[in-house]
Amino acid sequence: MKVFSPEELARQDRARTLVAVNGNVYDVSSSKRWAGGKHMNRHDAGSDLTDAINAAPHGPEVLERFEVVGTYEEKPVEPTVGIKGKVEAWLDTNPFFRRHPHPAVVHFPVALLPAALCFAVAARVTGSARTEWAAFCCLIAVLLVLPAAIATGYFTWWMNYAKAESPTIRAKRRLAWVLLVAVSLEVLLRGVFVRDALRLEDPYVIVYLVGLIVLAALGSVIGYLGGTLTFPYERHLS
Repeated sequence: MKVFSPEELARQDRARTLVAVNGNVYDVSSSKRWAGGKHMNRHDAGSDLTDAINAAPHGPEVLERFEVVGTYEEKPVEPTVGIKGKVEAWLDTNPFFRRHPHPAVVHFPVALLPAALCFAVAARVTGSARTEWAAFCCLIAVLLVLPAAIATGYFTWWMNYAKAESPTIRAKRRLAWVLLVAVSLEVLLRGVFVRDALRLEDPYVIVYLVGLIVLAALGSVIGYLGGTLTFPYERHLS
């Protein structure tokens, strides 16, 4: 079986699309998701994708249906030193924390913000103060979990993406901070200034309801951006 050096692997020919993972070289030419020699608009053929696939939402088992055409002769990699090196070593023995903490946490605010809006609308339709209180509780829950979502997002960006920039990552990062400030102001408005949240004659109530709509939209946009990083729409068109 042929042994590929990094230079040989990088010299892609038109007939085959090759990638290396865990020391094996796979021919992924038959995959529509590798059309044009690029996957998810981020990963290039002709390279070692071991670290990328370990950080992906799927594991290396997706490559089992492709032919192994050789082995990969890796260049010696200098060990990462300092804090990041220690974290990398810990993640190597606990890979769950490399892949899952951010998506597990960020789904709470993404889901609870539309839920808060739905409860608020339902409260005004039914005149139920308890349903309105449920909306406020959703908002408080978002405020409590959002710092953890932001922190795990930065952690994932640092460890899995080496702080690589892209328009999507940049927009997601900035919107997360905007959302944190907006949720804080909304909780303050509802908790301090709104006396009767079912009384639409109160201008504070109107501002509060508009704020819920804006927050639900912000949360949805952030969720969409996260989805495009993990499951780009373009790959389903190829």
